[in-house]
Amino acid sequence: MLDGSRSRFSLMLGLLFTACILTYVFKNFLETGVLYTHFFYVPIIMACIWWKKRGLIVTVILGLLLMLSQHLFGKYSLTINDSLRTIMFFVISIITVALSEQLTSVKGALSASEKIYQTIFETTGTAMIIIDDNKKIMLLNRNFERLTGFERANIEDRMSIIDFVDPSDWAKVENYQSQRRKLKKKPKSYEFKLLTRKKTIRDVYVTVDLIPGTNQSVASLLDVTQFKQILESQRDLQSQLAEALEKALSGFIPICANCKKIREKNGNWVQIESFLHDRTKADFSHGICPDCVRKLYPTFQGTDAIHHGP
Repeated sequence: MLDGSRSRFSLMLGLLFTACILTYVFKNFLETGVLYTHFFYVPIIMACIWWKKRGLIVTVILGLLLMLSQHLFGKYSLTINDSLRTIMFFVISIITVALSEQLTSVKGALSASEKIYQTIFETTGTAMIIIDDNKKIMLLNRNFERLTGFERANIEDRMSIIDFVDPSDWAKVENYQSQRRKLKKKPKSYEFKLLTRKKTIRDVYVTVDLIPGTNQSVASLLDVTQFKQILESQRDLQSQLAEALEKALSGFIPICANCKKIREKNGNWVQIESFLHDRTKADFSHGICPDCVRKLYPTFQGTDAIHHGP
């Protein structure tokens, strides 16, 4: 940064020295100021772009050089054109400074937005990529590197999203890509099998959409492999429990013909509710069916049954 400032300062000194030489030649020998002052705009504009308001010092120097040249060289008198040119120097300088400061402000805002965007892009909990209209990956975050096992330098502008799709899902991914770009249709979210660098398969849930005003897409990929494995394990466990329950309740069950108690393997007689509860964890509520109501309470009028419990 320091070397750049020194280079600019040295260049500006050279331009100012050249301006002095041109002023001397044109006014002392050619006795005209029509052409050489056009050169003054070069250091004026460069100084205002580089140093903003401080660059106006160069404008003041060149303006004084033009206005006082007749006193310096003595052969050329000040004209109205010299005065107008000096005024024009300051007008151009002020406009250049204003535009330069505005441009710097815009660049600062863009830089801040870019840092915010990059921070969000990098720290989000999912793998993210930006894809061009040829399906080539233009940008990715660290989570995508971890998911695939590839390094960023080997992916960006080199590999296509199709390179990470298992061949069994090529047709699906290609079809969805075409629908989004040509027909502007969904789905925006779907699952596909992703191939890693080690050729292992991961189940991923991708959400993808076009970036407004561009032909690029942004995609977020969530690895759901472990979640699906847990669901599969849960389904297997439920199947095993159902099978075990079916076996536990199958076959002959000794039951009392009168009180309906059930004899367990240890010889104890238990209520049918306890027997089923111990094997199914089901809870029971108690009531009296209409037939029993008529038998036990013949004088009871109203509902057809008495119910107790939850």
